[in-house]
Amino acid sequence: MSQLAPLGDDGGRRAWLFLVASAGFQVGWLLSLKESHGFTRLFPMIGYVLFGLGSAMCLSRSLQGIPLSTAYAVWTGISVAGSVLADSSVLNRNGAPRLLCILVILAGTTGLKLTEAAPR
Repeated sequence: MSQLAPLGDDGGRRAWLFLVASAGFQVGWLLSLKESHGFTRLFPMIGYVLFGLGSAMCLSRSLQGIPLSTAYAVWTGISVAGSVLADSSVLNRNGAPRLLCILVILAGTTGLKLTEAAPR
């Protein structure tokens, strides 16, 4: 298997794109897990595996340009916010308190990005 090329000197934009993609795959992974009904339905199980692999691969690539602690906190925040939004829209559960919590999560993850130390 060939090694992936390291992320270029693009100011870390590609690393952040990989991180956001990973969080998106994570939301798909969670929805597939729910829809698998205890791993009794084939297509959601296939989605579970594919989304999980996509999430892990993209997260791994993002770590080439983002510190682990920052990447994990942002990845978790985006994943939680995305799963709450998916739960609200796909599963028809909504409410102002949930949306307020999403805003708090997004504010915290944005704060982590803005206070990230410059590479040495």
